[in-house]
Amino acid sequence: MEVLIEQEIALHRYEIRQDLNEVARLLHSSFKEVGRSGRSFDYSSILGMMQSEEPSNGHIHSQDFECILLEPSVQLLLYKSAWVSEAGEVSAFTKRSSIWVFTGQGWQMKYHQGTPCEKFELL
Repeated sequence: MEVLIEQEIALHRYEIRQDLNEVARLLHSSFKEVGRSGRSFDYSSILGMMQSEEPSNGHIHSQDFECILLEPSVQLLLYKSAWVSEAGEVSAFTKRSSIWVFTGQGWQMKYHQGTPCEKFELL
């Protein structure tokens, strides 16, 4: 579970999202996402979105990770996240789920979904 959490958190970082090699290592080529906005993305569109991002002084806080074994090579990672601005303001409270698959070379995210949720206390 720790490697999945580390890889999930890595994808929150601007530097990783700008590194095409890292993104290709972490995201499966058939990746799909339903964002917290309700918009859908595939591998190609998420790459384009990441490449057009601007750096920010805020960060994504994540907590309450839970990993559910679906198959020996398939894991469901659940957690909560929130956006923390440079001034410390907290917003965009979200429940998240990611499906990770083991490809033989490493774990890659194949699906991700974010759903808005009620405020929660940051740990």
